[in-house]
Amino acid sequence: MTHGWKDGALGMAGVILVLAAGTRAELMGARPAHRAQTVNVQMIGDAKGNRFVPASITIHAGDIVTWTNVSGAHNVVFWPDSIPAGTQTVLQGKMGATMGPLTGPLFAAPNATYTISFAGLKAGTYKYYCLPHLALGMRAQVVVQP
Repeated sequence: MTHGWKDGALGMAGVILVLAAGTRAELMGARPAHRAQTVNVQMIGDAKGNRFVPASITIHAGDIVTWTNVSGAHNVVFWPDSIPAGTQTVLQGKMGATMGPLTGPLFAAPNATYTISFAGLKAGTYKYYCLPHLALGMRAQVVVQP
């Protein structure tokens, strides 16, 4: 069997189409899949006051946030009117054990952790606070980017 120039031309045309498709995807903003990262937030109560450290974090959709109790008794409560529309039910489902709607459990033991995956949640700002220390200004936010 002989291979003529037509076979070679068809093969080359296929290679060109594959390369062109890849270039078009890059031009259209396609990017590699994001690998979930874990961001840690400390919940602190000491002589300096009650606070989340850091008080504002920026993550990508799909990332995970772990809150660690350093000292004091703290929890994480999301304001229903300060999260992206249509996310309350999904967020509630991702919170696992709760004390009420969008209200995480209270932790008093040092090094206790609370983790929420932001996979499947809309981009936007998710403002939250510590229920026992709201009056003392213990507030923070998670900014989720696509």
